[in-house]
Amino acid sequence: MSQESFSSLPCPLDPDQTHPWLLLFHGSNLHNQTFYSISKDKALVDTKITEFRSKKAISTSHPSWLALIHPRKSSLTFSLLNTVTKQEILLPKIKEKPERSSYFDYACIFSETPTNPNCHVLFIGKLDTRLYYYRIGDEKFTSRPNKFGDDNTNELELASAVHYNGKIYGWMGGSRNFVQVDFIGGEIVIEKVVNDKGQPCHIPIPTPPLSFRYNEYLVASGDDVLLLDSIINANNPSMQVSHFNIFKIDACNGEWTELKSIGDRTIFLDPYGSKSWLFTNNGSDDENDDIRIKKNSIYYLEGDEILYVYDIEDRSRTLVKLPPVKRDWLMSWVVMYPTFQYLIRISFHIYTFRILVYFYFLFDNFLYWD
Repeated sequence: MSQESFSSLPCPLDPDQTHPWLLLFHGSNLHNQTFYSISKDKALVDTKITEFRSKKAISTSHPSWLALIHPRKSSLTFSLLNTVTKQEILLPKIKEKPERSSYFDYACIFSETPTNPNCHVLFIGKLDTRLYYYRIGDEKFTSRPNKFGDDNTNELELASAVHYNGKIYGWMGGSRNFVQVDFIGGEIVIEKVVNDKGQPCHIPIPTPPLSFRYNEYLVASGDDVLLLDSIINANNPSMQVSHFNIFKIDACNGEWTELKSIGDRTIFLDPYGSKSWLFTNNGSDDENDDIRIKKNSIYYLEGDEILYVYDIEDRSRTLVKLPPVKRDWLMSWVVMYPTFQYLIRISFHIYTFRILVYFYFLFDNFLYWD
């Protein structure tokens, strides 16, 4: 099936799906897209969406919004697209050109819904040494080095951030402190989250510290925030994930505990922490439900081309076979809301009804004149 417009895309997608779609961008200049369902283990839609051409769509802190990343020769362009209302917000170009390897490796976090004039949009690049942020309605982006504190505080970079209970919280990669992120007077301000004793919410470095390296991701999860440490054996030439350490953070009280299980839930993780979701499976025994979604597991993208499912209980991982696509491909998780899909279907039925009414009166008049 081939489509040419984003507005007509979701018709064949399952409106009852409770987990994100895996969206593959592939082909020459990333002109082609494939929507892949993990639960059904198959690609449902192969398409060419005009709005996605030569771009990558990434999820944001607000699931109904996607951020579109479009690298150019002399700048980097972002835009925001609402999958429910189809509203697109064009953002100013970023003239400070990042390294090519970091073109698509961004997380996008909002302080408010983007339709709010007080909304700040924050982009964190995994391989970019700068942060980019923008207040809706301003003339340009503001950028600053992704480095906080000094030699004494040693906060270093903002490694990950999440929107939770109306606030932005962040994780500092150097100090391993949990912080709150604010925008004051055009500047990013970080403040340590502390417990009732005034102690910062700090999680020690996992051991052993020398033979492994870590990627860190924050995930909003119900009443808590989760920190995922992706542990990679640096002595392994493949540099593949060895295991995950998972911590539950109480953002209100500044406390944390390590988790050995997330129960019936499933985490979907983007390759560079662009966005993570946490869903609870419905527990139904219906064979048509999400039986292929593994509970107590993490679906994660390794690089831009490989998908694994990690079993938290036994620390095993399984390669998920994906459909063959054309060259030069990238992947990301996206949510297509049922509301948007139902609107499309309703519009289609209304259009069909109008055509039927038109032909009915046309035929009726034909009989009358005959």
